[in-house]
Amino acid sequence: MTQFDIHTAQTAPESQQLIENAEKAFGFLPNLLGVMAEAPALLEGYMTLAGIFDQTDLSATERQVVLMVNNRLNGCTYCMAAHSAISK
Repeated sequence: MTQFDIHTAQTAPESQQLIENAEKAFGFLPNLLGVMAEAPALLEGYMTLAGIFDQTDLSATERQVVLMVNNRLNGCTYCMAAHSAISK
């Protein structure tokens, strides 16, 4: 299994502003975003897409359901657990 580093603003200074934005939004840095900080363009793209998704007419609950269905279809139990907790 591939091992990925979970970065912080100190270990990925090129992603510092994005990391700080995520920490403000979530109150912490989710591991997925910490891993993506390795490639600032990836992290920026992911956060931009998430921001666009948040602007849809779907409610917060409906958006979580969409994400959880996607997690289930992809077999990602880690993401399923995270989005289950968020949806409560």
